[in-house]
Amino acid sequence: MAENVALAHTRCRDSRLAPKADVDVGRPWQSGAVTVSMPPATDLVSLLTLDAVKPDAFLAPSADNGWGRIYGGQAVAQALRAAGHTVGDDQLPHSLHAYFIREGDEKAPVLYEVERVRDGRSFSTRQVVAYQSGGAILNLIASFHRPEPSEDVQRSTLDPDIPGHGDLRAEDTDLFFETRPQRRPDGPAHRAWMRVSEDLGDDPVLHACALAYLSDEHLLGSALAGHSLAGTWESLMTASLDHALWFHRPLRVDDWLLFDLDGHGVADARGFATAQVFGEDGRQVATVAQEGLCRVRKPAEAR
Repeated sequence: MAENVALAHTRCRDSRLAPKADVDVGRPWQSGAVTVSMPPATDLVSLLTLDAVKPDAFLAPSADNGWGRIYGGQAVAQALRAAGHTVGDDQLPHSLHAYFIREGDEKAPVLYEVERVRDGRSFSTRQVVAYQSGGAILNLIASFHRPEPSEDVQRSTLDPDIPGHGDLRAEDTDLFFETRPQRRPDGPAHRAWMRVSEDLGDDPVLHACALAYLSDEHLLGSALAGHSLAGTWESLMTASLDHALWFHRPLRVDDWLLFDLDGHGVADARGFATAQVFGEDGRQVATVAQEGLCRVRKPAEAR
């Protein structure tokens, strides 16, 4: 991990990072003690605005949503944002694979350390580890690709009878997006329209990070929908284990996107789900996959 991240007045700021409030530091970041504080993020743009604290290391705020733990999509999105700050502007993310290692603390900022695994003419690879005082909370590898001319063939299509976002009720959320799911009888979403309601501008990497942020919503429920106790979630101990995302075509996350979700069953205390992501025009812009843990709580744990 970072050996001495002295943050008080010696920040090395990437020229592409927006200005941010000062970080208050008592002593260098160390495992076992939270030594850094940042104001909580108030919207998605501030959540994805990172401070460069040394080359290839970035400090990010958390969102105080009242959960106590960090929303998994936040860690994935911020890790991708950190990786994106270390590649050229002509390369865009095309895929990521992340493992959730331990629960993050929403009251504390997160340190993202980037390893430059490879820089190529067409592709670059980055590995990112997210740290808080207790150790690593996320490990992510992302690949970036310079866009190039090619055939564009789409095999997946949307059912024309799928309800539009205007036909579904918005659900309340503590997160920085809108969601309008079509739910199954046992609760998990079968489909969901989602978007970020704030203006994200025209940076394609920021939109990719925003998609990573909201892509963690609904997948776990779909992954575990086949379980006999689905719908009685207090009887189950659940957690996201890993998360993958592929970007197929240009997208805007401040426009409505449809997540067409599909659970693939449960075995060995793990469930798996995928989602195809479409724009309103029917173009498939991304695919998401997630595996989740699902254990039956013991009687003492259920109380």
